[in-house]
Order: sequence, then structure tokens, then C-alpha cells
Amino acid sequence: MLLAHLGGATDHGLIGWIVVEQGDAQLVRFVRGDPAAPRPGYDILVDKTGRPGPAVKSKDVVLPDDQIARYLARATALANIGALRCTASFNPVVLDDPDGDGWLVWLLAATNDVDVVPMGGHYRFHLTADGRTVEKREQLSSGCLNMDRRKAGQSGQPAALFTTVLVASQPLEVHVFLSLLNRLPIYVGAGDKIWSVEGAAIREIDASKER
Repeated sequence: MLLAHLGGATDHGLIGWIVVEQGDAQLVRFVRGDPAAPRPGYDILVDKTGRPGPAVKSKDVVLPDDQIARYLARATALANIGALRCTASFNPVVLDDPDGDGWLVWLLAATNDVDVVPMGGHYRFHLTADGRTVEKREQLSSGCLNMDRRKAGQSGQPAALFTTVLVASQPLEVHVFLSLLNRLPIYVGAGDKIWSVEGAAIREIDASKER
């Protein structure tokens, strides 16, 4: 939509984007200028149903301090990815840390193939309030795993994906995200248990009752 607004031309002044809550909607702000001091570029308001409005040139001259920190948290996380790199690009998600005054940033492994579910390669970062320092980096998988969603439901089985987790004793938020995104249940083996993730609903499966 932004490219359409720009007539298909690439605006080389743009350096990234942030997402800011605005009531029950989300404001996507494309920023420009110096990465150390980003400025507003274009805004797109996405309503509560997920429908985006038109791209408009921002009326603001400067970004508020919290939005600058949000952008810097995103940029700092991207600059501190670990050795495990399963995809060429990531989708960043930046949220307030509910347990402190800093930021939580997820770097979600991305793909352009609608049939691929990147189960591995995701990261979670804890950053300081100014967005400039990584306090903790967590690798949310032990390796890379791209799954073919077309194979879900083959051989007469219910349409679902199955994966195992070695870095945690239960399903992680990335499994909820991937289940919602792909509209598929994901069964997760973690520790000595099996869990079902169906969208935001997570339940432990009692193996004795499944026999």
C-alpha cells in the first residue's frame, strides 16, 4: 500500500517502521532519516478488523521519545541476532515489557512461501527502556525447521503440524503465533509431555486418554 502511494517508487529515505497502539486500532509508522534519530515519514492506520487505511504523509515533525525508543529497540535487536539464522529476513514485533520499563522484541523468522511454516529460527530480546542495550537474548529453537503446511492432514490424519521443543518445557508464544497465522493446530512435544496449540488455546494432552 505504501509503494502504491509512492507510485511504485522506492523511497530511499525510509529506514523501517514501528507499530503503535491507537485506541482499538494500530498505527503503522514508516520512519525515515538517520537511524540514530528517526523521523516520521508515512502513517497507515489499521483498524481493529485488520483493514488498513490509506498511506498518508505524517503530520508530525518529530517522533515522541517513546516511539524513538521503540524504533531503536527494533534496530538493536536486528543488529544482535545470534549465530542461528534460518531465514534471510525477520518480522520484528516490539512490545512494552510487562515486567519492567524496557522492551520485548521478537524477531520472527519470515518466509515468502505461503506453504512453508518456519518453526525454527525465532528470537526473543529484552532491551533497556531507551532501546539501545540488549539485556537478554533468547533463542526460541535449537535449530532450523521449515515445515510444509501442505503435508498437514495427509494419510487420513487431522490437519495439524507436529514439532518438538528442546529450549523450553512447554509450548512458546511462537507456536501460538504460527498456529494463528496458518490456521492450523500445532502439537508440541516438550519435555516428557505433548501439548496442543490451537490458536491462543494451549492444552496438555493426556496420552493415556488418547489411546
